[in-house]
Amino acid sequence: MPSRSDRSRISKCGRKAALLALLPLVACATDELALAPAAPERPWAIPPGFEDLPRPGIANAARLVDRITPHPGRSDRGRDDKTRDNAVSIDPTRHYDLAGLIDLAERNNPETREAWERARQAALAVGLAETSYLPQISAEAIGGFQHTPLPIPAALVPKGYFIADTRELIPALATKWLLFDFGQREGTVAAARANAFVADVAFTGAHQKLIYAVSRDYFALGAARGRLRVAQQSLKMAEVVQDVSETRRAHGLATVVEEAQARRQTAQARFNLERAAGVDRTAYAALIASMGIAPSTPIETADSTELRLPPAPSGNVDKFVQDALEGRPDIIAALGKVRAAERMLSSARATYYPTIGLEARAYENAGGLSTDGSRYYSVNEPGASILLKLSVPLYDGGLRDARVATARSEVAAARDTLNHTRDTSVQQVTDAYDALRTSFAEYTASLTLNQTAQTAYDAALDAYRHGVGTYTDVVTGETALSQAQSEKEDAHANVFTAAAALAFSTGAILTQP
Repeated sequence: MPSRSDRSRISKCGRKAALLALLPLVACATDELALAPAAPERPWAIPPGFEDLPRPGIANAARLVDRITPHPGRSDRGRDDKTRDNAVSIDPTRHYDLAGLIDLAERNNPETREAWERARQAALAVGLAETSYLPQISAEAIGGFQHTPLPIPAALVPKGYFIADTRELIPALATKWLLFDFGQREGTVAAARANAFVADVAFTGAHQKLIYAVSRDYFALGAARGRLRVAQQSLKMAEVVQDVSETRRAHGLATVVEEAQARRQTAQARFNLERAAGVDRTAYAALIASMGIAPSTPIETADSTELRLPPAPSGNVDKFVQDALEGRPDIIAALGKVRAAERMLSSARATYYPTIGLEARAYENAGGLSTDGSRYYSVNEPGASILLKLSVPLYDGGLRDARVATARSEVAAARDTLNHTRDTSVQQVTDAYDALRTSFAEYTASLTLNQTAQTAYDAALDAYRHGVGTYTDVVTGETALSQAQSEKEDAHANVFTAAAALAFSTGAILTQP
């Protein structure tokens, strides 16, 4: 027989061995941060496969969501919070083109950072769900004193009772482990992974929205500055006409009315110039705001009016619609939400079935017992228990029925959202496609209009100088030329804006050059 000290050592060794055996099963919930994008300033790459699908459907979403696996090297534990600072460095000597502005926006915009944090939270939720597969180990300790009167036959003790005083300290190592639950945890973990996938796709969608917003406002600024140059040129033309009118008036060839009208036209041109300058400042402020940078930040931007037009859309609108149905982040996210809702429904249905768990406890009983004031009899021995627990739900007041009904409603709502998202995307792609074709046609027409307006104005001014034309013809030609030049600037910007809108509506804006 082993001695008491030997049994104590054997018990301690056994507890250590049991604990070491469980260590390989231990995982950290924060490890699932690898599912989230690595950093907020760059979009998350949606896994390959969506572009190879035929018309997307719920079954395709199920397969694609199940492909998502942790990305090595993307765990963000211990990340320095300084990298999340919104401060951005602006080069005062650089004229930022669209790519440079987008880079600044992606490194600074708070909306993409918020979406990044949401993706990280969804990844952590996966880790939280997966912890349900692991045993829950806790250290416990119970200690205290108890004074208890206990009954006893009068034949043994005349008064019919005795007093027991106990004092105990019972430290314990307790383990609870759910072994089998008919898929409850599996459904919860699968739903969490699907939601993490949705959050990652939403993060990419936030980057696409940011890129489109910066592109739209950049080309709007280019159009505003183009109209500002037109207004400056219009003022010069008005001053030339005023000078000609004053010269003719000095030689008795023009009336005082013509001279006054010329001065009025010059004043109107100055007013238009100030208005165009105000529109330019507003457009610049809108660009800065879309980038998420402080309004007081000075940034020099490259002129977009000299950019070559993008290629005209090839193919009919059906091709772009199909690209949108296969590649838009909001559609992909809606498919992921359907998958998550279906997984939660399967998890809710599994609550009708029993669960099997294991409960174990290893403890040390260090205590003493005294009866009727006698001396304490002490004990300091280990103990242990291993119990297999079967839990069969019988009645819960309709709780499980309500959960299943709610989960079933979530599936239906997710599918309706998917259908609505598809319908909306088709409409957006169609509108963007038509807008781009119209913009190309308008720009082509504006070139001809600008050329003819310039010719007409030059001819009217020359004729007025030589006394064979009227002031009315000059003013009419001047106004038409200014309007034609403004429309050319707008048409040029509209082509780029419409092209960005089409790329955004199809989900391809991240792949655009």
